[in-house]
Amino acid sequence: MDANKLINIMKSGSINVPLFLVRHYQEINLDAEELIIISYLVNKSDKFDINYMSNDLNISDKQLLQIINQLQEKDLLSIEVNKNDKGIMEEYLSFDVLYNKLALILLSTLNDKKSEESSIFQLFEEEFVRTLSPIEYEIINGWLESNYKEEIIIAALKEAVYNGAKNLRYIDRILFEWHKKGINKLEDIEKEKALFRKQKKEKIEIPDYNWLEEEE
Repeated sequence: MDANKLINIMKSGSINVPLFLVRHYQEINLDAEELIIISYLVNKSDKFDINYMSNDLNISDKQLLQIINQLQEKDLLSIEVNKNDKGIMEEYLSFDVLYNKLALILLSTLNDKKSEESSIFQLFEEEFVRTLSPIEYEIINGWLESNYKEEIIIAALKEAVYNGAKNLRYIDRILFEWHKKGINKLEDIEKEKALFRKQKKEKIEIPDYNWLEEEE
């Protein structure tokens, strides 16, 4: 998807621009006050009515104009003059530059995610010492889409390889057990292993924890 398509999606309202602004406002050099104002403005009509907007925001016309001027200086919006349906010249707010910057940030985020997913598939192939099948790709992708953290999936992969089980069914069972126990951080895994060793402590040395041993 290119930037122009994303910009059109934003303008159509399919992407929640104010929410996206909250997540990335520092990347486009906004302070908290400017964030509130621009989030309000993009949700209103493009028609520039200073009195209506200042009343809505409960600030003075002067304050609002000052912040809008700051946003213009940061190249995040512009004020344009166009004829309305009655042929009268009116001022309008344009957010094209803002949408363009947000689209570039979104594209970068999507590309980073794609790169991360590619790296995890590569790691599986390196550990399995073979190419993954299409079904295996779908299974791993399913884990990612089910909000399993990448670090947890990789930890499960390492546990499986350590136990000599280079297959996704074994890894899926590990992930299921961890999810059932509320394990979603690497620290949780270490704590669980330490607890297991403490409970199973004997005179002989206990090997590393096999997550599926309790079921067998």
